[in-house]
Amino acid sequence: MVETISPVVYGTRIRWAGAVAIHAAGAAATAAAFGAAVAAAGALLGAPWETAGAVAVSAIAAPYLLRELTGIRVPIPQLRRQVPDWWRTYFGRPAAAFLYGAGLGVGFLTYLGHGTLVAVTVAVAATGRPALGALAMAPFGLARGLAPLVGARIEDETEGGRLVDRLGSMSGRVRGACNAVALGAIVVAAAAAPAAPGGWGEAAAAVLAVSFAWAAISKVTDRARWRRTLAAHRLPERWEGVAAWAVPAVEASIPVLVVVGRPGAAAAVALASLVLFSVALVRLAMRDGALVDCGCFGRARVDVRVALARNLALAIAAAAAWGLAREDPALPVPGAGDLVPILLLAGATVAVAVTAWRATVWLGRGRT
Repeated sequence: MVETISPVVYGTRIRWAGAVAIHAAGAAATAAAFGAAVAAAGALLGAPWETAGAVAVSAIAAPYLLRELTGIRVPIPQLRRQVPDWWRTYFGRPAAAFLYGAGLGVGFLTYLGHGTLVAVTVAVAATGRPALGALAMAPFGLARGLAPLVGARIEDETEGGRLVDRLGSMSGRVRGACNAVALGAIVVAAAAAPAAPGGWGEAAAAVLAVSFAWAAISKVTDRARWRRTLAAHRLPERWEGVAAWAVPAVEASIPVLVVVGRPGAAAAVALASLVLFSVALVRLAMRDGALVDCGCFGRARVDVRVALARNLALAIAAAAAWGLAREDPALPVPGAGDLVPILLLAGATVAVAVTAWRATVWLGRGRT
């Protein structure tokens, strides 16, 4: 935006200052709206999540803190796209300035260099308070929207190009340090939550939810890698097709069960899944050696000993969630009058599952 919204483009500094204000307003507005929507979605899922939410926030923020401190690879969800250039010619400069800002306000739709926004988004969802979500996210959009101010001294297009080059070559240490401080504060603020009564069971359930959600998302967002990893297991063709969608579906069910207040059921599904995953890893290691194709958390190959140790740690967390968390509420027993709606819902669920399965098969074969 430094070259697009600059004094050279707008002719006078007054017009340019107005464009920057409009741009910042657009970014702050969409960021605030996004924060409110995320918090509202959290409220629909039962937020505030208290201990479980705090531990989930800490579990998300900690890897990104390590990323800033040590440089380990932790994926950041982002579309890595620029806002459309044609907006400037089609809508005119004032409207385009607002739309450019609006496109940048939701950071995940463009480029993100740090994971702080991910942790803040999870924290906002855990509060379940739309007003607080808007207040928490608006500064992010405002900061992005005011970025063109660095080009205040640009006198011609050549200077604009040189400024962009300088900004691109700058060291990211200062930005990394600032984000590390912010992430550290988030981790510290959330880490004390398990001290509450029953908190350790909820904390363990939150760890399961974050871990299995990460595993499911990594498979859904990079299906090509997941299919290649699955092919290395040499399952029968029919079973491989089922496993391609069933494994991420089972993994995704665990955070859903935690969010809806059934940590015991989530722990049971997690334990069964971990046993099956561990057996599959051992089978693969007996054939191929210590390095195996895992597909775990977006990584293609891992040392089987590391993978099994991680599975053991998650199994301990599942056992803690099962034994220490609040007991799952009893399932309601349907009466005779509920039979027809239940059958219709079951039929619709089966139809959706079959359609999703066939769609994955067709897309895998390159059909449309």
